[in-house]
Parts: sequence; C-alpha cells; structure tokens
Amino acid sequence: MKTLNDVVVERLYKFMDDDMTQYKLAQASGIPFATIKSIMQRRTKGISLKTVILLANGLGVTPSEFMDDRAFYAENLDLGN
Repeated sequence: MKTLNDVVVERLYKFMDDDMTQYKLAQASGIPFATIKSIMQRRTKGISLKTVILLANGLGVTPSEFMDDRAFYAENLDLGN
C-alpha cells in the first residue's frame, strides 16, 4: 500500500509539465520551496488538505481534479491507523 505522500507525489508528477519546476510550484502555490522539496523527496509524514488545495491551485487545477484518482481511496492507502 502507498502512503498519502506517495500518492500526492505521483499526482504532482502527473500534473507538472516540463516548465513547472519545484521552485515554480512553490511560487505559484505559496508553499515554501523547502516544503515542496520535502514532499517530493517523500520526507513529509502528513500532508494536510490545505497543502493539497494549495498544490492543486499552483498547478492550475481544482483539488477535485488533483485527487480524482483511485489511489486516494481509503482502501488503497496506508493511513497509519
């Protein structure tokens, strides 16, 4: 099973094109570059809904578009009860 962080990173790679660097995503989303880097390196332990919303906004998609993947279903995630 994947962690929420794993799924978020996969979705980021899906939506980031060649012009969207981690630095540009940080600028567009308002999330500090160090946080983006930590997320992409899978060092972040818990990603908040606020962060997902800001990431989606920075990518120019809605949160529902960003999360429109079966990988986000609870049964597919290691939620670390």
